[in-house]
Amino acid sequence: MGISFLIDKTTKPNTGSIFLLTILIVFHSGKGYSEENVESIYQKNCATCHGEGLGGGMADSFLNDKWLKDGTADSLAHYIKKGVPTRGMPSWEDTLTEDQIRSLVIYIKEQRYILLREKNKIDNESKTITSLSHTFNIETIHTAESILWAVEYLPDGSMLVTQRDGALLNISADGKSSVKIKDFPKVWHHVQGGLLDITLHPDYADNGWIYVAYAASEDGNKGATKIARGKLKGGKWVEHQDIFEAPKSSYSDSGRHFGSRIVFSEGYVYFGFGERGDRPTAQNMRSPNGKVFRLHEDGRVPKDNPFINDEDALPGIWSLGHRNPQGLVVEPNTNRIWEAEHGPRGGDEINIIKPGANYGWPVITYGMNYDGTPITHLTEKDGMEQPKHYWVPSIAVSGITFYDGNMFTNWKGKMLAGGMAKQELQLLSTNEETIDTVDVIFSDRGRIRDVSVAPDGAIMLVVTIDGKGHILRLSVK
Repeated sequence: MGISFLIDKTTKPNTGSIFLLTILIVFHSGKGYSEENVESIYQKNCATCHGEGLGGGMADSFLNDKWLKDGTADSLAHYIKKGVPTRGMPSWEDTLTEDQIRSLVIYIKEQRYILLREKNKIDNESKTITSLSHTFNIETIHTAESILWAVEYLPDGSMLVTQRDGALLNISADGKSSVKIKDFPKVWHHVQGGLLDITLHPDYADNGWIYVAYAASEDGNKGATKIARGKLKGGKWVEHQDIFEAPKSSYSDSGRHFGSRIVFSEGYVYFGFGERGDRPTAQNMRSPNGKVFRLHEDGRVPKDNPFINDEDALPGIWSLGHRNPQGLVVEPNTNRIWEAEHGPRGGDEINIIKPGANYGWPVITYGMNYDGTPITHLTEKDGMEQPKHYWVPSIAVSGITFYDGNMFTNWKGKMLAGGMAKQELQLLSTNEETIDTVDVIFSDRGRIRDVSVAPDGAIMLVVTIDGKGHILRLSVK
């Protein structure tokens, strides 16, 4: 027997500093809540018929979808729960919890993904690739000794590139020369934290403002992400201003989930914060964790923000219930703000960010814990948004952008998404507020951290390979 502390999911997001907790005494055996990992659950209950490696035996293989009506996760969950009596498959709803069934769905889809990826593996050595109606070159134009995180383009054609250890680099357009910007503020380089995103103000040519996201700490032990702006003058960072700083009460020694991307839309600046591995804080309105913020460009809070009159909420919050936002982009011509965030094991998401909306983490998710134990069977709940797309298994989705150049003509208007764990560049076709198709352009070229479109229409990727940062350039032959 064990004691579990669960958030009371019948309440609205708590606006106090302490969560209302429901104490449930549950048995970690039988039909009660289980901490058993999914691999063990599969081998114990499914392997006899479907094979230890999911390839089939007495029953069909789980590595193909021919026995399913539509091949979706929901139909797979239904068949496990209810069984298929006409084919000899029993119902498991009286043996397995809904959490366990959801975890089995993720596990089965992970194994199927691995098989398909091996079958459809694209050559990762060639410098010329043909994929999705384009033949293009892929070249490494710059390599750094440390992890690079994001890239922005200056009017002279050179790039500003953030290095996670705290260095801001000015790299020539061809990648052959690099200069470190002097006098940049001290960055807390702590596991996943460090110098993160960089974005030019839309009117940079007139005002010179550059916006950055970086982790900061006063004592070197605990810290949080800051959003700041500054200018370049003579190779130095000048006129530094922190426009958003998290409350000191939210500072943490966690090395996880700092976010953050920065975008501008209609005169406002938006940015995302991860929940720092502290799941309940994504629903706590006094914490910046797991939120997307909207501010004026100088850091003032807009008077029409959704929680501006809630004394128990941070006034800059625009949306909540996020796990770790790693992508943020404004769709051209529509001003829709799309966000990509890391799920746990399974459940990476693409969302459209709306004012006051709750995106559910950790109350609902399409993922499970990294160790294969369940989080919840809930994938939807009243008052919480559904993702426009989710990945099972996770690709560790990172930077996203819409292709608006003239080089890859067949991809114009479509979304590009990078994946770190799966090392994939994906192409997503959107239709208004839906995603119709998701295709893999290529894989196995490094952990893709940022995706952007250069002024000449080339696609630029910031990737990590063996702990070093690389900038890749994709250009049509």
